[in-house]
Amino acid sequence: MELDYTNFQDELNAYNQLPDLILAETNNKRTTNKRISVLNRIFAEYQNLDVKMRLAFGIQEIRLNNHFVTDKEGDLKECHLFYYKLADLWFAYETYIKFYKFVTGQTKKKIVWLDEAVYNPYSTTATITQSLTLAQTTFTSTYNTKVKRDELIEYLKHCELQAEGQQKTRLAGIIIAVRNSNFNFSHTNALTIAYAIRNNFVHNGETTVVPDNFGFRNKVRMLRILYPYLCLILLKSINITCRNLPRP
Repeated sequence: MELDYTNFQDELNAYNQLPDLILAETNNKRTTNKRISVLNRIFAEYQNLDVKMRLAFGIQEIRLNNHFVTDKEGDLKECHLFYYKLADLWFAYETYIKFYKFVTGQTKKKIVWLDEAVYNPYSTTATITQSLTLAQTTFTSTYNTKVKRDELIEYLKHCELQAEGQQKTRLAGIIIAVRNSNFNFSHTNALTIAYAIRNNFVHNGETTVVPDNFGFRNKVRMLRILYPYLCLILLKSINITCRNLPRP
């Protein structure tokens, strides 16, 4: 699945080199003991992040015991799978935000950071730019009728009711944009929706068929847009952060 996403294989290849990159400096005879201690802690944090992200990528199928529940098929089965993959990937994404702070001593706001000028070295890369462009294009082609946009708005309103603070404010702005057929979404918009879906599933009891104002076929269409987007910005961001470890 993930290997079919544009740029994914290249970013994964670069990502797979990171352990050697981090550990190489610890084996350098010129590296001080203090620096080695810092690098070892960075590597431990990296391993925690790595486990979570690979679990999300690794889930390719959910098999059910029919003694308890009937097998899901088609879009329903895929929607069920994507819920778990997105939830796990979001846990990895939040771990990356903490990893970044650990490495740099600076704090990233997990939803809005990519739209802040200071992070242009991330947001202007080809991988992250293309992932957002693809999400914008696919949102536009997917919700290309008033009926589809109205259904999306109803779901976003449901998300808004569950949200608090700036998340609620951001969702209100997205609802206005969708009503005006404007899918020229920012990174903040895309991450806001992904975060809302994740929260609904993890915290608010949402399932593939609940709430029923936005059925599983609608949900899986949206998950097919947001999951690849999150995969690529996470992979690329980790690659940039680890290849620019601050010097002592």
